[in-house]
Amino acid sequence: MNEKNERLSIIGLPLGIMAQRFVGGNDIIEQYASKGFISAMDFARYLHSIEPSRSVQAWRMAVIRWAKLDESNTYRKGVGEYVEPKENLRVTHARIYYDKGADIYLTWIESMNDLLQVEGEKHRDMRRAYSSVSGGMTSDEMALKFDMPSSWIIEYIRAHGWRHAMDPFTDEEVLNTDVEDLTELFLFERRRKIAVEAQKRDWLATQREAKKYREIDATFLADFKKIIAEKDLTHGVPHIEMEDGKPYAVVISPTDLHYGKYGWGIETGESYDLDEATKRLSEKTSALISRLPSRPELIVVATGSDWFHVDNEQGTTTKGTSQDLAGSPAEILMGGCELARKHIEMLRGIAPIQVVFMNGNHDRHTALALALYLHAVYENCDDVEVIVSPRNRQYLRWQNNLLGFTHGDFVKGVDLPLVMANEKRDDWGSSTNHVWFTGHKHHTHMIEKGGCFVIQLPSLSGTDRYHHKHGYLNRPGIFAFLLDAEEGIIGSLYAPVIKEG
Repeated sequence: MNEKNERLSIIGLPLGIMAQRFVGGNDIIEQYASKGFISAMDFARYLHSIEPSRSVQAWRMAVIRWAKLDESNTYRKGVGEYVEPKENLRVTHARIYYDKGADIYLTWIESMNDLLQVEGEKHRDMRRAYSSVSGGMTSDEMALKFDMPSSWIIEYIRAHGWRHAMDPFTDEEVLNTDVEDLTELFLFERRRKIAVEAQKRDWLATQREAKKYREIDATFLADFKKIIAEKDLTHGVPHIEMEDGKPYAVVISPTDLHYGKYGWGIETGESYDLDEATKRLSEKTSALISRLPSRPELIVVATGSDWFHVDNEQGTTTKGTSQDLAGSPAEILMGGCELARKHIEMLRGIAPIQVVFMNGNHDRHTALALALYLHAVYENCDDVEVIVSPRNRQYLRWQNNLLGFTHGDFVKGVDLPLVMANEKRDDWGSSTNHVWFTGHKHHTHMIEKGGCFVIQLPSLSGTDRYHHKHGYLNRPGIFAFLLDAEEGIIGSLYAPVIKEG
């Protein structure tokens, strides 16, 4: 008796099936079809073990032809159909065994030429991991999670007839668990899957952005430091005379400037180019400064967020959409960096500056380059702090205020308060005022949910061909929001762009 038959004999399988050799075709198929198999390939492997002179693939084709001869011809059998050959041992078909007393699953794995013994709890975890309801893992992911070769996992899944679309419970759980408990467990698994999937996506996004950040850090930072080596920005800046008042901070966010966008006035109704972008930013920022009631303690400049119109030498957005440009990509990058520095210089004379970045869908990489440039410019300046991070969402705490900044092209505005509460739990609990600032949509909108304000900021940019053709019109301008140290938002100032004609 060979080693394989010895193992099968121990658990009570008839050896005659495994030992005899048969010759023929449909008669053999009909003889064993009643055993029940998961697929034609599964049946073919079984027939090949009986009659190896015919290949597995040849047997598979023979099974398919036989099934087509008559609608009553079937070899399929549900995995859940059990018989009781002896106490505490349930058999699905010749490859799967469940020892109820020991709560152990035995599965014949061809590639290891042996029975694989899996404890019941692990087996149930594997099913849930594979089911799209609670896990949806691939075989490779399961191999890592359960420390098995991928080939074993594939055979194990096939032997038990698992599909991604199946429910996450084994037949034993369905038979022996109360319906109400199963329902509660089902809901728990769904929630867990949602949480795991969200964490996985966020982690992958963070990894991608971190890699891009490292690449940009290595290529851009050295060049930026070399360019600005001759500039001395550590000198004192003359302070603008302003009345002192109750402590407050200001958030100024020139989101969606789209520096480098081009609009031909005759075609789009208004002209927009590099000079116009510079003019709008300078004039409207000066207008906001003139309207401040007194000297603030801090000015938060939230920049990036489609500060640049394109993201590469090809003149496209991050995803590759071509754009109408007012200059070469290199001119846009270098001019945009210098413009951002001049904008900060306009505000330095009023109060200390904190600069945070929101990477946009037009400038995911060049926004990081801008952050690195400004960080290099002001790294020796006590009155300007540049926060450099590749994360999609940025947070800043000032007094009793927790502020969040993001471009707005990923998480919906209505969902941002819950994201803030989870990502910044300590600051959320220890502060009274919670505010999000977003851009992306080029028009002003504010909602309040759960005591958290979500403010969608306008754009200073003009109209290009694409937006004009689709009728996407907006009122360009820039806001300054005033924050009381204890009471949060107490007011806003707006400097609109008045279009000619």
